Amino acid sequence: MRLFPLLLALPVLLLACEPDASPSEAPAEAEVPAFRGDLTSVDDGAETEGFASLRDSLRAVVARRDTAALLALVAPDARLSFGDTPGGPDGFRALWFEGAPDEPIWDLLPRLLDGGSVEEDGAVIVPAIATLWPESLDPFANVAIPGDDVTAFDAPDGTPLATLSRTTLPTSGPATDGWRPVTLPDGRAAVVPEPAVLSPVGYRATFWDDGDGWHLRSFLTGD
Repeated sequence: MRLFPLLLALPVLLLACEPDASPSEAPAEAEVPAFRGDLTSVDDGAETEGFASLRDSLRAVVARRDTAALLALVAPDARLSFGDTPGGPDGFRALWFEGAPDEPIWDLLPRLLDGGSVEEDGAVIVPAIATLWPESLDPFANVAIPGDDVTAFDAPDGTPLATLSRTTLPTSGPATDGWRPVTLPDGRAAVVPEPAVLSPVGYRATFWDDGDGWHLRSFLTGD
């Protein structure tokens, strides 16, 4: 009869020994590697009399998408290609507002204006990378990531592979649907958002004051 209380207690002991059935916390996601290059920020235009005001005005024009005001900043003899493409405000209008550009001028200009600047003989060129590209790198096979903490993905809107800051990377071709293919420093293929990319042979703008105020004097791509 003394065993009866012990038998009653066994289920309680067994229940107490069962493992916790509550779900365990999911393991933390592995941190992606961060690759930082040695690109430096150069903005000569900030110290060039007249250009800083022009750049501020141009940014305001872009923000309100004022076509007339933008065309007014294009010099009458502005060069828009290495060929026979008509220049000046009429040529600019034909290329960017009446043609079929790869991207709207309102999206392209902010990237150039925010990409630093280089002063040469009174002219200011944006972005800076167009002038300061390392001679050891093929400008047609590499691109710059001038910003900080840009995420590289395995596919558009896919899994993050790395973050990139102020570096150059090989590219296998032009952007597709807003994504540029690149090769990471560890050899993996990835894509990055095209707005985060600058190419030394992409569009670059040159401004100077020829006695009639600061104007856009050339807007070219290629080499």
